[in-house]
Amino acid sequence: MQPASFSRLFPDKKALAVFCVWSALLLALVAGIAVNAVRYQQELITEALVLRRLWYALLCFVMMTIVFPVERIFRIRFSLFLEIALPVFAFAALAGGTVYGLYELIPAWDKILHTLSGPLFAIVGLEIASLLLQDQPTGLRKVVAAVVIAFLFALAVGYIWEIFEYTVDSVIPGYNNQRWAAGLIEDLGNGTYLVSDKRGTALIDTMGDLICNFVGAFLFLIPVLIACGKEPTRLAAFRIERRAEKKKAEKEKDVRK
Repeated sequence: MQPASFSRLFPDKKALAVFCVWSALLLALVAGIAVNAVRYQQELITEALVLRRLWYALLCFVMMTIVFPVERIFRIRFSLFLEIALPVFAFAALAGGTVYGLYELIPAWDKILHTLSGPLFAIVGLEIASLLLQDQPTGLRKVVAAVVIAFLFALAVGYIWEIFEYTVDSVIPGYNNQRWAAGLIEDLGNGTYLVSDKRGTALIDTMGDLICNFVGAFLFLIPVLIACGKEPTRLAAFRIERRAEKKKAEKEKDVRK
């Protein structure tokens, strides 16, 4: 590839960094598919399980990629933080949890993901805040407002996710997203159940997920608040940028030359 073509493909270090991370995740995803195919050939896993994992691999690829067509369609550019955080989280949740079977290998994997969701959605919240506060003067007040919006947004997403899990478990028979079945000891037949914990395993799971989401968002945003509080212009790192029109961008590039 010629240097000119390379510079056109990766006009800045940001694009190159995103490409490197995304490529590494894609290779790991393909490796996971290959491992499952081999294990199926060796009759170590069932056909139903390998098909389920292939479906999650496809879903993972879509989630890892979706940010880029969105940027192209709406002619915007998300921050480097979001362009990297979203594919990494999608891989950890879908490929790591299901394709690689980490839910079974690491009992705390679900809580790890809920903790990681805090920073991810805090980043999304900071990007939303950058739009809402774009006309406000740069300063400590703007930084504090952006961090508060991001924190509340991250908590809201975690809250809505738990509502989704509760709804699925309530509507679709057999689903156990909130681990309610883990605590059932005996059905007494009159609508009464003996359970292993007086609070119910579903409540413990839900509150654990919300606490992990809270901790993840909090631990991510405190350094952001400190760094941007000292230098408010750093908040621009989470700004959504508009892409220049192609012809206009090329014209400006020619003028610089």
